[in-house]
Amino acid sequence: MASDNDDGGVEVLDAATGVTRWRAAESQDVVVDAQAVYARECAGAGRAATCAIIGRDVQSGRQLWKLPSDRFARVSDVALGARTPYAPAAGRYVAVRLSTSDRPATYTPVAPTTGRTGVGRLPNRAWYGFVAGDLLVSTDNDPPKGDRRCTVSIASVHTATGARGWSGAVYSGRREDGECAKRLAHDRSGQTLIGSGTRLVAVTADERPQLVDLRTGATVWKGVVAGVPIDGDDRSVLVRGKADAGELALLDLATGASRWTAPDPGLAGTSASWRSAVTAGLVAVSAAEDDRPQVLVYEVGTGRLLGRYPGWLAGAGRDWVAVSHSGAGGLAVDLHTF
Repeated sequence: MASDNDDGGVEVLDAATGVTRWRAAESQDVVVDAQAVYARECAGAGRAATCAIIGRDVQSGRQLWKLPSDRFARVSDVALGARTPYAPAAGRYVAVRLSTSDRPATYTPVAPTTGRTGVGRLPNRAWYGFVAGDLLVSTDNDPPKGDRRCTVSIASVHTATGARGWSGAVYSGRREDGECAKRLAHDRSGQTLIGSGTRLVAVTADERPQLVDLRTGATVWKGVVAGVPIDGDDRSVLVRGKADAGELALLDLATGASRWTAPDPGLAGTSASWRSAVTAGLVAVSAAEDDRPQVLVYEVGTGRLLGRYPGWLAGAGRDWVAVSHSGAGGLAVDLHTF
């Protein structure tokens, strides 16, 4: 288990005992995966700072590699289908935003344990850069000027060879007020991108959910009715009528077939307390209803409402949800099993 310290360092604890395994001072923008801990470390301040991205072994803290860059460099924490804060499995490369004073920022594929860089490069476009399979992918979620279709532009290259991959457009859907959602998952779902492998869940130009193969740009499936994907896992996609309001539907990730629909839960997706989770057994959504936070839990297979609980969604698993709420001595957490 790794966490940022208040003083800017990183501390790695043994998950079973809580004992500190190692610390590194002055680490910034810490990102963790199953193999390594990545961070930016700088000497000096401001424009005069000398910085580098450093990869360390997650178990021992041993420095694995070091890549010089500027004070804005960082390893991307975007992972297709991985829910934060859990550390995703490391692939062949991680995406690193590197730049120097004389060169613009680019996303560069870097091997997690050696620091060797792949040939592929993509310009930083201010939104997301990530690795999907053997592809380095970047997105620009701001629609071009005059575009009203909520366009998200995608570019990709092959990490090892630098050969150009598919580039094209998907769409992000709309909020209830008609504005583009821009994100391809609800920003409080715990995911940045929904999908698996090299397949990305997005929206079509006519505002239906779709699954896109990033290798070819081909649409694997598109939903029968309009809706905006807001959450999911490697089996299911949770869709809402709009990005922040409307009825719910659960689709099969592989085929797009509808498993079930449920009435609008009446919980505003714009609420600061909105949370959601999709697991192998449950779907949970949570937000404030008339200033009272509520957690609704559904069965994955049938959509049957299993419970409604006062409080905030604190976690979920195959057959349980954790709900936090105000108690006599402060904040309390209840565990509900099904």
